[in-house]
Amino acid sequence: METRQHGAAPRAGGTLGFFALFSIAIGVIVSQTSTVSLLQAIGIGGQGFFLAYGFAFLLSICNALTFAELALSLPQAGSISTYAEVTVGHFPAILAVFAGYVVPAIFGLPAELMLFDSVIGQLFPGIMPSMGWALLLLGTLVVLNLAGTDVFATTQQILTFVIIAFFLVVGLYVASGMQPGAAAAPQIWKGYAAHDAVAPVVVLCFWTLIGCEYVTPMVEEAKHPRRDLPRAMLLGLLFISAVNLLFAYGTAHVLPRDGLLASVTPHLDVVSSVFGQAGRIVFAVIAMTASASLINAVLGAVPRMLHGMAMHGQAFPLLKRVSARRQVPVVALLFVAACPVVGLVWARGDANNILPLTIAATICWMLVYLLAHVVLLVLRVRSPRLARPFRTPLYPLPQLAAIAGIIYVIANSSPEPAMTKSIVLYSGSVLGIFGVVAAFWVRWVMKQPLFRAAPARLLPHLSR
Repeated sequence: METRQHGAAPRAGGTLGFFALFSIAIGVIVSQTSTVSLLQAIGIGGQGFFLAYGFAFLLSICNALTFAELALSLPQAGSISTYAEVTVGHFPAILAVFAGYVVPAIFGLPAELMLFDSVIGQLFPGIMPSMGWALLLLGTLVVLNLAGTDVFATTQQILTFVIIAFFLVVGLYVASGMQPGAAAAPQIWKGYAAHDAVAPVVVLCFWTLIGCEYVTPMVEEAKHPRRDLPRAMLLGLLFISAVNLLFAYGTAHVLPRDGLLASVTPHLDVVSSVFGQAGRIVFAVIAMTASASLINAVLGAVPRMLHGMAMHGQAFPLLKRVSARRQVPVVALLFVAACPVVGLVWARGDANNILPLTIAATICWMLVYLLAHVVLLVLRVRSPRLARPFRTPLYPLPQLAAIAGIIYVIANSSPEPAMTKSIVLYSGSVLGIFGVVAAFWVRWVMKQPLFRAAPARLLPHLSR
């Protein structure tokens, strides 16, 4: 993989156009865990769901603006590690990647795989052992990603189109009143009183919008990054929000609130209510597509982040290795693929752990967004003449508002006291382990101070 100097404007001439970038940007967002989180947010929040979703949407827009400016100002495949390295030092850079992208692979992907295995197992019982379907899907996508970027991008476009089309059809069909037995408009939110605690609902809503910055490592492979990268993230968030809200509005027509809260697979219950038994078969295909979309996006982007870190000495040199023909970071890809297997073993494959796993993954990801905003604020102050093909509108208000909002949401993220211990155990233990390893690596392997920014030579393209 080619490595260019920091601060250089990203050149045109890659292979990925706007729709490919758009598909990658929403590839993590479109998933079973996102759909289940959306329905659980409705069940917990009631009418307050819409307020919580609006708050989560604004946070996500602020995050996208920050990542768009950073990606085009420092166009390298390392993503957040590159941005943090030249502003706040190697330790935050390393910890950010592991906290925001490796930890969610340990928590978020197992939740997705458990949902996939549960849905397919209900429809086709006895064919595979527990977690057999999940591991089969994971292995297939690893092989697919070894084929290289072109196949990855093409697959992502197909998966994204299928999933979005399905949820649009279901949402429109139910919300329009065509579904027999659907509640009349005045009765839709009966029993859906607003919940007092908004922050836990914001966390669940935020998970349905998280991950559009997964497209930023592709900045070197985009045809027109300056034009297409910000548009892919912002339009992706807007489009997904429209689909989510339509689907959520339709859900309230067919399922009671307690049904959403009690079910492990509420999205399957929605489809069954709308289409009956035949719909469950169709949903098996959609479940596979949604899970494949998320896992495909993670396997396509995170290994490139780890490869970029290894190229800068921030990770094990073994992660530098790429395939001779396709230049795929093979070792990094296999490492990322192993992470959800660890998570499945830790959670014992119990689908009841999906909610705390999802919240723990969201908290870790939010910490990375918080760091990204700090990085941009520091970079603006320290390098005012750095070439910036994209500038955040109304700077620094989006960054300051997002920092305050993220801190508030994290501090109030547990929906019930009984779940707090599990959330803290999941997120705290893994972050602690990665933090110790990162500190050791920076101090004794790289022999660098923990918080010293990279030398100014990494930012050569300052306008004079």
